[in-house]
Amino acid sequence: MSSIPEASLSVFASNSTPIPWGVLVASVAVAGIYFVSPMRLTRVLVIAIADAEKSYLAAVENGVLSASTEIDTGERLSMLQLKVSTIRETSLRSSLSTFSALCDMFNIRRSVAVLRCLAEVRGLGTYIEISNESQLREISSRPLSNRMTISLRQRGSRV
Repeated sequence: MSSIPEASLSVFASNSTPIPWGVLVASVAVAGIYFVSPMRLTRVLVIAIADAEKSYLAAVENGVLSASTEIDTGERLSMLQLKVSTIRETSLRSSLSTFSALCDMFNIRRSVAVLRCLAEVRGLGTYIEISNESQLREISSRPLSNRMTISLRQRGSRV
């Protein structure tokens, strides 16, 4: 076994300085501001609406939604698409100027608006997925002789 001389260990111990509390608080504040900034939340919102659209199209393709539910869900989805488009356009316009982007980062009112829209989009996506799951459960509970078709597609497959 090799032993490290104590003199070299004391060099490492003397060079370590504690992180000042101010630096730690400032870095946490910057991370928090970035986390709730409208620019970042808008990217999350665009991804969420794309997922909701995919779920809706899969549900329509599989015949999960009834005619009245399909129309209502389609209208809600189109309204949310328009809302998301408006929010994204505003975010893109503010990103053209550094000063506007900086001001937008601290705009709590826009962050709250984006978060509300995000909650609506995720709620609609969840509603569509619940409808899909209940339909899958209903189909699988029927006797095999009463089923029109047998679907061998696994959940999560993108076919």
